[in-house]
Amino acid sequence: MPEHDHGTYEAISFRRHRHDVLNELQLIRGYLQLGKPERALAVVDRTATWLQSLTRWQSLGDVGKKLVWEAATCPHLQLRQLHVDGDLSDGVLEPFCAWLHKLNDYAAEQGVHLELDGQLHPRGAEIRGYVEAPFALDETMASSFPQIAFTVVDNGNHTEMRG
Repeated sequence: MPEHDHGTYEAISFRRHRHDVLNELQLIRGYLQLGKPERALAVVDRTATWLQSLTRWQSLGDVGKKLVWEAATCPHLQLRQLHVDGDLSDGVLEPFCAWLHKLNDYAAEQGVHLELDGQLHPRGAEIRGYVEAPFALDETMASSFPQIAFTVVDNGNHTEMRG
């Protein structure tokens, strides 16, 4: 596709990312107009953390080039660290990207932000999510992504989900 084509994957992802950032800016503006600067600052801090985590996604080499576009459209997920072991095929990356979006949707529905760390390898992924509030996934999440082991740590409670 030509570089200026607005239908490229990167262009579509960038538009979604820009939309999410603009939404955060609107929240900040609204809180300031309502005289709630502490809420505005919380949104600033949350958004800065998310944007900083995109650098961690990007630093994962060739895998990071693909994952940063996914992470840019998942504002409820921040990356602590991710280890990539071995060569990953699209058979691992594609389901992982779909899983990230689904996880982001669950986090958005529950009004939480998850910090992620873990490992990607040729057989799948082992991921831990950290959140300060209770967080739940339904059973279809684990069965839809059998190659991803996910452990949620919320307020010190561990919930493991395996497909």
